[in-house]
Amino acid sequence: MFVWNGCRRRGKLLLAAGALALALGAIIALKKYDLERFQADPERLEKLRQAPLLSLGGPTASGDWPQWRGPNRDGLSTEVGLLREWPEGGPRLLWEAPSGRGFSSLAVAQGRIFTMMQDEPHRDAKPGTPTWEAVVCWDAETGQQRWRFGYLNRYDERFGSGPRSTPAVDGNLVYAVGPTGIFHCLRADTGAKVWRRNLLEEFGADLPRYGMAFSPLVQGDLVFTTPGGPNGGAVAAFDKRTGKLIWKSLDDPIGYSSPVMTRAAGKSQLLVLTNKGLVSLRPTDGHVYWRHPWEVANGFNIATPIAFGDYVFLSTGYGKGCALVEVSAAEDGSLRAGTVYEHNRMRNYFASSVRYKDHLYGFDDVSLACLDLRSGKVVWREKGRLGLKKGSLLIADGQLIVLGEHGRLSLADATPEGHREKSWFQVSPNKCWTVPILAGGRLYVRDEGRLVCLSLRK
Repeated sequence: MFVWNGCRRRGKLLLAAGALALALGAIIALKKYDLERFQADPERLEKLRQAPLLSLGGPTASGDWPQWRGPNRDGLSTEVGLLREWPEGGPRLLWEAPSGRGFSSLAVAQGRIFTMMQDEPHRDAKPGTPTWEAVVCWDAETGQQRWRFGYLNRYDERFGSGPRSTPAVDGNLVYAVGPTGIFHCLRADTGAKVWRRNLLEEFGADLPRYGMAFSPLVQGDLVFTTPGGPNGGAVAAFDKRTGKLIWKSLDDPIGYSSPVMTRAAGKSQLLVLTNKGLVSLRPTDGHVYWRHPWEVANGFNIATPIAFGDYVFLSTGYGKGCALVEVSAAEDGSLRAGTVYEHNRMRNYFASSVRYKDHLYGFDDVSLACLDLRSGKVVWREKGRLGLKKGSLLIADGQLIVLGEHGRLSLADATPEGHREKSWFQVSPNKCWTVPILAGGRLYVRDEGRLVCLSLRK
């Protein structure tokens, strides 16, 4: 018996030692994997240090937020005169409303709020009761529902069901894309249907693993979409008034990013981040200007590119990292793109970074971080203490408004000197993957079932 017990003890010790060795090996491998890897083009980097980093577009007098990531599609609010600190318990609650399931952010224009949701049947409803997907409009001041446009559809997914795309408002028209590719143009004042397209069906595209998530872009007379179909059906432009297909382009599988418009090297360009890379298209006909390879495992290109001057910043999570690309014109007039720098930091998981002056603020995986655009270096990271984990943010009046995925809302100055949080409170106990937005001095925050409106005016 003594011999047997001794053997058992030695066996347990050997197992414990083996487990410890494996754990130490995993830690060492993880640290080696997570070591910063930075590469840059010296000539382009020197040119960047002297370049004027101008943004496309300017401030809007109305204070509207009419599309994904705001007036200029960059996550930067032009409003001023906001609270510099919040009261304990958060800013004053103006109103709240049930918002259904989904991760659609909000568009605000002309005193109206627009978003998408999935209406679940009432708990007392009969089995088999149809599920409706809806585009909803509220009064921005009172929170009263103005109209609701519903259609039979249901999208369920283990990380969160319902729509992902944010509507775009242009004049008296609003454009909304559901998670299964049902694309509507509605009247903004009444919600009446103007036209409808089924993107997956018409372009022969497969439903993305986590649903269709791009937000439509309206520019001039066109509305741009990314159906992700083969045979030139990856990107499609429609007449915004009639819904007629004007052109289609590319064969790339599409990820979850949204298109943006920019003007670089003297030419207007539509930028699309596909599963294969960043592609520049001529907005009038879909002609390809240039392509920059950018692939990640499982095609999880999610964050929206950030364009300014002759440069485009792109970022992806899942260990990929970020890159700054310079667009230039060749002697023959053609356009080309070259890497200024690339490294495995500022890994935007599901929320895009925001540029403020010469710095970018965003999430490097689970850490809030600030990156110097002119050098490409991360100048500070804030991890752990905030309890944020992954999250999203916007910048307004020189301040960071940060929403953690577990409902922690915080305020800090947008400065490269370091993260100095001034106020925070728990705005929701639920998962918050929807980017908050600011319009008319009101901050709108949505979780998986509720929309709240907070006053940020002094």
